[in-house]
Amino acid sequence: MRKLIVLMQVTLDGRISHADGGFWQPFAWGEEETAYVNEAYARADTLAVSRRLYEVVVPYWEQVAAGTLPDAEVLESPASVEFARLLSGMRKVVLSHTLEDDPNTRREVRRGDAVAHLAQLKNQDGTDIIACFGPETLGPLADAPGLIDEYFLIIHPAALASGPRLFDHITHDLGFTLDSARIFDSGAAMMRYSVLNAPPKERS
Repeated sequence: MRKLIVLMQVTLDGRISHADGGFWQPFAWGEEETAYVNEAYARADTLAVSRRLYEVVVPYWEQVAAGTLPDAEVLESPASVEFARLLSGMRKVVLSHTLEDDPNTRREVRRGDAVAHLAQLKNQDGTDIIACFGPETLGPLADAPGLIDEYFLIIHPAALASGPRLFDHITHDLGFTLDSARIFDSGAAMMRYSVLNAPPKERS
């Protein structure tokens, strides 16, 4: 069975963005960090993502892949161009009630039971599935025993006064084992955790 890997960037206090959806600054990111993340994307063939994160992330990197982005600094980064190439070639499964399929960008839209859709994906042929979800979408997925295999968390040296926390909507405690850790000079830490699939303990 394929592995489902949740890959998200978070602050030290577990937030994924400011309350308005914007990232924190300074943002600890560069060529070395991108190249390391590329290794995970190279082992995957599918991106599973919520509609909001899809709209923030994917169109930007499609422009990078096409060489049409006005931001010359990104286009001059070999690791960023490689990330764009990897992402462009992936099957993209988007959980959305408003978007439609787009064969040109390999976008497939799923509506309804997200847990069932991702379980079905895991049972299909292929390599790893990279998943990117905000807390409302992640909550029921994280609560489903055995669905998520790994969390790849990129932890940034920042704390925010407000904004959504990645695990805000879980209803059961989660346990993990640390598989690997990589610390970068920027202050970012990339932590890979396997999920302990013990019977969940419901939070009171």
